[in-house]
Amino acid sequence: MLWRACRGNVFLRQAEIDTPLEDPSSSDQVYKSVFIIFFQGDQLKTRVKKICEGFRATLYPCPESPADRREMAMGVMTRIEDLNTVLGQTQDHRHRVLVAAAKNIKNWFVKVRKIKAIYHTLNLFNLDVTQKCLIAECWVPALDLETIQLALRRERNAAVAQCPLS
Repeated sequence: MLWRACRGNVFLRQAEIDTPLEDPSSSDQVYKSVFIIFFQGDQLKTRVKKICEGFRATLYPCPESPADRREMAMGVMTRIEDLNTVLGQTQDHRHRVLVAAAKNIKNWFVKVRKIKAIYHTLNLFNLDVTQKCLIAECWVPALDLETIQLALRRERNAAVAQCPLS
């Protein structure tokens, strides 16, 4: 299409990118290609620009002097190195955090199971709205009855001491 629109007065170089890139708008993996077009004159520049915009190609500036192009390439390489450094540090940090979490995971599983068991048991209680308390019935050994009653009295007294309004 460029060849016909510019009547053969353009030189085009293109290459396919082997690895798919993530499309920022849809997060899909997309295969892309890169190309460079050489031409002379403002009229051809306008035509090439319109065709590229029609195909939604991203246009990047290309400096005219070799020194400016070299400087631009060095800037891009520096940014790539910086990004690789940040990615490496991020992966190291993530690895350290996950290793630290892995050391405690068994303890966390035990705590979570205990908490779930407590909530499961509490969900079996009935709520007495008049006295604002939970009521439960259970079987206990006769030998432990006095110990359990003492523990209940002690906890009730501690709860009353903490809440002066009741």
